[in-house]
Amino acid sequence: MSNPEEIADRLFNTFKSKKNVEETFVDVIINNDLEHRLLIAKKYGEKYKNPLYEDIKAKLSGHFKELCGYCFLTPMEFNAKMLKRGFKGLSIDDEAIFEILVCHTLDEYKQIQDAYRTETKKELAKDLEKNFSGSLRKNVLNMISTERRKNENPDKGQCEKLANLLIDSGEKKWIDDENIFRDVFLLCSPQEMVLVGRYYFQKTGNNLIDVIEKKFSGKNKNLLREIVFANIIPHELYAEKIRNSIKGLGTNTALLNRVLAARTGVDMDEIKEIYQWKYGVTLKDDIIGDTSGSYQRLCLFVAEYK
Repeated sequence: MSNPEEIADRLFNTFKSKKNVEETFVDVIINNDLEHRLLIAKKYGEKYKNPLYEDIKAKLSGHFKELCGYCFLTPMEFNAKMLKRGFKGLSIDDEAIFEILVCHTLDEYKQIQDAYRTETKKELAKDLEKNFSGSLRKNVLNMISTERRKNENPDKGQCEKLANLLIDSGEKKWIDDENIFRDVFLLCSPQEMVLVGRYYFQKTGNNLIDVIEKKFSGKNKNLLREIVFANIIPHELYAEKIRNSIKGLGTNTALLNRVLAARTGVDMDEIKEIYQWKYGVTLKDDIIGDTSGSYQRLCLFVAEYK
């Protein structure tokens, strides 16, 4: 691999000359894996006394600079910055915050909270508490709670019992106990939620999304819907988000960049497979049809098209 310090010098000199800047960054990103890019960013910060990510934000522009900057962050740094951005401004970006909250393990939440503290000098739990209210506040705080179960080998009897309680509360409407919904959607491990969903479908012919649609509305519904997708069929959730970012009157590049950056190196192959199955077109073709130039090359790389 190339010397990280030499590449850091190359990037700095490219900023100074203002020539072929985007092309240079694409070349560096494509030809270095994340581990090496992080070393480049480290050398850049040490030598030029400013984080590479911040110089990218200051010296590049448009859709390209955002996705380019993400390519020089660790996954936890990326999560912390997305949460910070989600809280920024007059109205919070619920979708961005929910995306981070629904798709991580308890151990990862600890790392996210540490990264958020480093990024903002604030506590994530306090910012969640301050920016949400009512039952939604309770639900988002539960997402990072140590009460969430890690059980990878669920008790079939207990999961069937939870499915029956959901039926009583959701289908038959005998009771309306929010603790039941909390136990299933906020405290179950992914493996438990899959099993509860299977029993629920066997007994009612409906899925867990149907429960959410019947019993919740607004932001609570959006959060719980994402939780179910993220735990049971995450690839479909992210394929849907990418599709929504591309199709319509204009490209939602903030959403496209965020999802591509979050899922690269995680489950991009599965997302591409379900994307083609669900929409009848490859993700590659949709990216090519909706982007251009250096930004297109970078999107295709992050989407793992070599």
